[in-house]
Amino acid sequence: MEVMEISRPIMEKMDAFEGCKPVVHSTESVIIRGKTHNKVKPENMYSRLMELFDELNIKKIEKESNKARDFTDKVDTILRKTEEVYDESNGLEGIEKLKNTFEMTGFHAEYAIGQIDDLAVYVVLYMDKSGFGPMFVETMVLRMTEFTS
Repeated sequence: MEVMEISRPIMEKMDAFEGCKPVVHSTESVIIRGKTHNKVKPENMYSRLMELFDELNIKKIEKESNKARDFTDKVDTILRKTEEVYDESNGLEGIEKLKNTFEMTGFHAEYAIGQIDDLAVYVVLYMDKSGFGPMFVETMVLRMTEFTS
């Protein structure tokens, strides 16, 4: 399966494909940022991500698990080998730090981690706590050339 075979349907199902922009785009990894006006309530963001994963047959990885930590460390290593990464993300702690930064700056934020075939899948939803503006969707899909389970 190619990275675009899963990243595009994610953005389409979240109604965020039109106008979305790739942050990273290669045959092995893609990070896409988009926005949708089809917002969900903050308390339903995670359940919407789980519905999305079910719709696309993406196997969920529990965020608080050792598997999520190991998986994310490996994804981070692969991404840094193949792309120029300039953010503060560093493993699972980095993702949590980014989520907390969003929340401290006035956003509701939620993310989910999953895997389909040899692809790692991360989807983040965030929106202004005031309810003003769209909900943003970021999707990362990365080929796990060094790790599959």
